[in-house]
Amino acid sequence: MDIGKRFDQVANRYDTPDKIKRSEEFVKKLLELIPIDKNFKVMDIGAGTGLVDVVLSKYTGQIYAFDLSEGMLKVFEEKIKKNGIENIKIFKKDVLNEDFPERDFDLVITSMTFHHLDNPEEALRKIKDYLKDGGYVAIIDLEKEDGTFHSDNTDVKHFGFEKDDVKNWFEKNGFKDIKVITVYSIKKERNGKVKDYPVFLAVGQR
Repeated sequence: MDIGKRFDQVANRYDTPDKIKRSEEFVKKLLELIPIDKNFKVMDIGAGTGLVDVVLSKYTGQIYAFDLSEGMLKVFEEKIKKNGIENIKIFKKDVLNEDFPERDFDLVITSMTFHHLDNPEEALRKIKDYLKDGGYVAIIDLEKEDGTFHSDNTDVKHFGFEKDDVKNWFEKNGFKDIKVITVYSIKKERNGKVKDYPVFLAVGQR
């Protein structure tokens, strides 16, 4: 089963209060680190049910949201209609492996997607191609963990990442003003105990 179909199975129960809160925290931190305004053209890779984009759309111009799961995008589409959002376009497309013609994005974001990718460093190179000069990339994902974050590690390619490694990807790809910081922890119960899984935010400018 491909990853899109796997996420189809959980689409209708994906949004939890914790995930909604974390998405709001992500956007708050983005607004602190990046001079986002209503003219910003944004690409979201792995947009899912639109948790981040629904919040971010209040502060930006057009958002182009990409995902591989029809089920997740259906939930996203319902949110757009329910909230009367007019500045989000949805695409079922793999923009890291298929080409998308536009190369003038002010910001590319991706949330909890990189640990599903075979080659994150190469993905970052591809993301850079979509940015205009002076554009920003923002990646949020798990810091290095012991493999227990997911109850099923199917389609999980990396058990999180070391922040220094992420910084090195940005440096190798020629980004400037690089910041890699811990933004929050996700709590999960494992073997009767609550474990903390730290999450980083990495930001750089082309």
